[in-house]
Amino acid sequence: MPPHDAPFILLVDDERDLIEVLQDALALALPDQPVVAVTTVEEAEEAVSRTAQAPSLVCVDHKLGERSGLELLESLRTRFPDTPAILLTGQAPADVEARARALGAQVLWKPIALARWIAAVRDRLGVT
Repeated sequence: MPPHDAPFILLVDDERDLIEVLQDALALALPDQPVVAVTTVEEAEEAVSRTAQAPSLVCVDHKLGERSGLELLESLRTRFPDTPAILLTGQAPADVEARARALGAQVLWKPIALARWIAAVRDRLGVT
């Protein structure tokens, strides 16, 4: 994975098909915004470790195998406390949602319409 010299959207989901759909949607909606898409917390941590730039947005699924998206957000907050975040989930208990919101993440429930997700991304990025 190459280092990143500019802010980028970090997408993390263990469903490769979903990642591809989200990447395609971002390419159409925000063509000038670089995207790094990975399927594990470890790959996300590696991508972030290779840059001095904060991601412009982190969009992460809650369920990611042995580690959770919430763990990733908590870890990223130590280095990039102001990075906007979206936590995607289909089955998180209320305490997970509360922790995500306490970290400043917007919580979106799966399945989610692409138009709604793009609107949330635009909103978190401050893009009209």
